[in-house]
Amino acid sequence: MTDTIHWEQVVTEAAKILSDYVKIDTTDPPGNEKQSAEFLAGILKKEGFNPEVLSFNDKRANLVCRFRGSSSEKPLLLLSHMDVVGAVAVDWKVAPFSGTIKDGYVWGRGTVDCKGMGTMELMAFILLKRAGVTPKRDIILLANADEEAGGEAGAEWVVRTHWDKVAAGYVLNEGGMGIKGMFGKDIMMPCFGEKGPLWIKLKARGESGHGSMPTAENPNDKLIYALGRIARYQTKIVLLPEVKSVLLEAGKSMKFPVPFLASMFINNLFLNRIRKRLKNIKKVNAILRNTISITNMKSGFKENVIPSESEAILDCRLLPGQDKDAFIDELRQVISDPDIAIETLQFHAPSESSSKDRFMEVIKEVILRNHPGIPFYPILGAGFTDSRFFREKGAIAYGFIPCLFSQEEIDTMHGVNERISLKCLGDGIKNIFDLCRDF
Repeated sequence: MTDTIHWEQVVTEAAKILSDYVKIDTTDPPGNEKQSAEFLAGILKKEGFNPEVLSFNDKRANLVCRFRGSSSEKPLLLLSHMDVVGAVAVDWKVAPFSGTIKDGYVWGRGTVDCKGMGTMELMAFILLKRAGVTPKRDIILLANADEEAGGEAGAEWVVRTHWDKVAAGYVLNEGGMGIKGMFGKDIMMPCFGEKGPLWIKLKARGESGHGSMPTAENPNDKLIYALGRIARYQTKIVLLPEVKSVLLEAGKSMKFPVPFLASMFINNLFLNRIRKRLKNIKKVNAILRNTISITNMKSGFKENVIPSESEAILDCRLLPGQDKDAFIDELRQVISDPDIAIETLQFHAPSESSSKDRFMEVIKEVILRNHPGIPFYPILGAGFTDSRFFREKGAIAYGFIPCLFSQEEIDTMHGVNERISLKCLGDGIKNIFDLCRDF
């Protein structure tokens, strides 16, 4: 039974699994997640499960496994992704795919995003069986390919072609997390929804020629002027009701002047008056407005040749309830140049689940039992995850790695020296185990 679980041994076992998991290089592109899927399947088979490897092709695959519950209640799906972003080894203290365990951490690309959570879910899933726990509903474990590049070979494909294997009413995925020392306190912040990514290409066309003879039709000049107008533009603040209530409630528990500032932050008029300054508070700014980041620029091929065209990529993120076409029209007005063409590269609609569902209540009960007195504030996520594919099917999906990270650890995600503490790994396993047992 659960009181016989030796949690220190569980953490040691989980750290070894995560270390080996990190050693499998699943940088996307190209991904090559099939090896990871087979690695996880091997662990599950040794525990007496019957996992399935769903192959998208001979290199890319997804892993699914089901634990039968005692009722016909809608299943809970534990979701993570196996692919990772790239890493430049020379910048790291340890080799990024070494899975080094030292100083109380597991180091390596993916330890936070998202192999660490995948390991937490895997261990919680296994512990249910070892402890003789029969959950109230089926628990489905799903490790996806291709999250970092949009999900075409992963969640999107699995939901479209294998829905019978992953149909769930509830999903626990990455997105939110616990944060140490935020405004002077440790806080647990699950995500109930996320912004929608809109990736746009701007292309300027003009007159090519010799660099010694400047022309008014230089496409670089046109693009620079357009990007300058975009960089100076301040999108309007849109305060979602759920975000408003969290800002107000969170402010009450903080030291002065945070309660005063929180009361001001629920006032749209005030926020729009200071929206330029809000850019310096990145996390708050990102959940209050549609955002635009200039991420890529390309032009020319030789020092003394004016090119005929130049282009830039914008990473735009839209709040729930915002219209893509209306936003693009807004962008056209900001650019105010018919010579700048706008092309939509990729768009996924914003998605959200009710933050008042019983599922969120049980998550909160588990967290407050295991972390007494900690503030718990559901929030909107600025990024996007595979949760959107399940929300489109009607599932309640929350993003939450249920442990506490320092800001330094969070900053290693997609950065250098990515790592997760053994304490965080253990807390996450315990919280997910309790959630599967109680919900």
